[in-house]
Amino acid sequence: MRCISLRSLAFSTTALLVLAVRVLVADEAGLSTAPPPDEHRAVEPAGAEADGQNAVRYPESAALDQATNGTPTPAKHKPRTGDRSKSAASTTRPTDEPLQPVVDPQESTPAAIEATSFKGVVPGTSTQEDVAKAWGPPRKTSQINSSTAQLYSVEPFRRVEVNYAKGKVSSVVIRLDHPFPVDAVTKHLDLGAIRPVIVFNEVGEVLGRAYPERGVLLAFEPADKPGKSSMKVLQIILEPISAEPFVLRAEMTMTNRSDLSRRDLEQALTLEPGNARAHWLYSRVLAATGQREKSAKAASEAVRLDPDDAQYRVSYAQSLAEAGQLPEALEEAQKAMAASEGRPHVKARATCLVGDLLASGPKPDFRKALSLHTQAVQLADLLSSDPHPAIRVAAKEVLIDAHLSAAHDIAWGDWKDKPKAVARWLDRAAAAATDMVDNEGSSEEQLFHVYTRSLGAYVGVRGEIDPAPAAKSVVATGERLIAAARDPQRKAQLQWELGTSLYDAVQICQMRSEPETALKHGETAAKYLADLIETRPSPASTFLLGRLYFRMGTIHAMQGRDHKAAVEWFDKAIPLMERASPEDLAGGLGRQGEAFVSMGVSYWETGQRDKAVVLTQQGIKWMEQAVKQGILDRSFLSIPYSNLAAMHRKLGANDMANRYQEMASRAKGDKLK
Repeated sequence: MRCISLRSLAFSTTALLVLAVRVLVADEAGLSTAPPPDEHRAVEPAGAEADGQNAVRYPESAALDQATNGTPTPAKHKPRTGDRSKSAASTTRPTDEPLQPVVDPQESTPAAIEATSFKGVVPGTSTQEDVAKAWGPPRKTSQINSSTAQLYSVEPFRRVEVNYAKGKVSSVVIRLDHPFPVDAVTKHLDLGAIRPVIVFNEVGEVLGRAYPERGVLLAFEPADKPGKSSMKVLQIILEPISAEPFVLRAEMTMTNRSDLSRRDLEQALTLEPGNARAHWLYSRVLAATGQREKSAKAASEAVRLDPDDAQYRVSYAQSLAEAGQLPEALEEAQKAMAASEGRPHVKARATCLVGDLLASGPKPDFRKALSLHTQAVQLADLLSSDPHPAIRVAAKEVLIDAHLSAAHDIAWGDWKDKPKAVARWLDRAAAAATDMVDNEGSSEEQLFHVYTRSLGAYVGVRGEIDPAPAAKSVVATGERLIAAARDPQRKAQLQWELGTSLYDAVQICQMRSEPETALKHGETAAKYLADLIETRPSPASTFLLGRLYFRMGTIHAMQGRDHKAAVEWFDKAIPLMERASPEDLAGGLGRQGEAFVSMGVSYWETGQRDKAVVLTQQGIKWMEQAVKQGILDRSFLSIPYSNLAAMHRKLGANDMANRYQEMASRAKGDKLK
């Protein structure tokens, strides 16, 4: 317990400042204007390319090696935390007043939790009898419903208000004679080592500072101008240690210090395990750092504790999508839509998410998805100038995401004039993100989010949009964010996002027959993914790096005809790709098989014939499994069987060669049917 001495501060008769400790936090959201005009006329899908005729050839999809063999890159369902939503406290703040702690204790050891006492009275512990014993009889006693309030004069303060709840002191309000600079009060109360949290009202005006570990709230004198903060203390409020200030502080640091946010939320849940909001925010922090299973568990608990809160269901749906549970995610997102009728900014987010989910998975419905994304734009556009900062920011974030998702729908769907339409939707998303940075105090992560999603859309239009500007921007912005990231888990997540977006850039440059640029992007991507695997390995990052090495090899083999250089990359790729779990290969067995068959070609050409046979056989096994699962047409086995037949014939195994040649003929016959 910490005692405070305030004899050097005087008292006042100023009215009690009512503080809204809880601020409304924007769920997940995005900005823009109306959707682009009618650009969505149907188009016939491109025809299949003719087979090659070489004895040892590449699988049919290996030449361009599309990211998913015709399946679009899934829409990204990350909860909007630091890409991502901000509280009112972090979006509307005075531009000319310092709102950071006087002493920056961010990197110091967490402060011990010690309730502050005043003149022998401890909020949360002392009773009315204890107060009377310490201070004598009150000047006045008031009864409001079941609560009691007493007015005391406690030297040197004439007005000290004590409030009671359930028989114990719930707060002590010390009114000062005149306002004091907040830095002076902070120093006097020895609060410099505590990370404070700024307390705002619902329209973003600064009301005071709270110090969660001490249960202290410094209430400010009202500012003389709207949107400003006096930064002068009129009242010192002592309260019991509770979860709420920790939750509020966690909201304030979610974007730039997820490690501190996570620590505060864990403390809040220790104090109040049934705090649904803490579980919800905790799920979002975990999601932002790639901890999918834990995120889903925390979001599920928030929904269990408060099933009527639509924003909790939105986050739960997002976490399920991130975990690959798309049917369950869609069900939760639809429930969130139904439950958010009275909260249009939440409904806009839920509508956008349902569209994202419909555009994902093995059978995406891009027309329905585009319809929902357009609805989300319309809903959010109406709220993008709302006076409530949390609602306004939430709406703008939905507008960013809805425009990006619409671009994804068009890029990967069957539409005419796709490049032109995609570019227009992406331009609007970029303008919206710029508005967030310039006018709402958002970080560059908003722009980084646009750049990464833009490159994913460019893959869908098969290289018809030059990726150079987006690739340059994603590297510059991503490197700045990574360098500034203090939380190792957040840094790892940013490295992952930069690596995956540059992987998309490699694909696009391959499609545009720009091998040198593709290799340049690939080398940068490999640098970040390799560093990520070394510091925080995961199956997903390991598999992606293996795919990247494979892709780099195919560029040398197919566009440079340099099989020797190709196998140097393949030697790195194979050990990583062989580690792939069934979850990593879900829906991608055919692609994995074709990759191994393709690598077999280069090993054969460089004289490593035994290895070439082994790789081709392994690739065929995966492709045969994909055929059995119904995710790959049997005709795709024609070239691998022909390759294996040619290899066996060259090695003198004519019986095996004849067997595989017959299998190749049957598979090719299936295609002709």
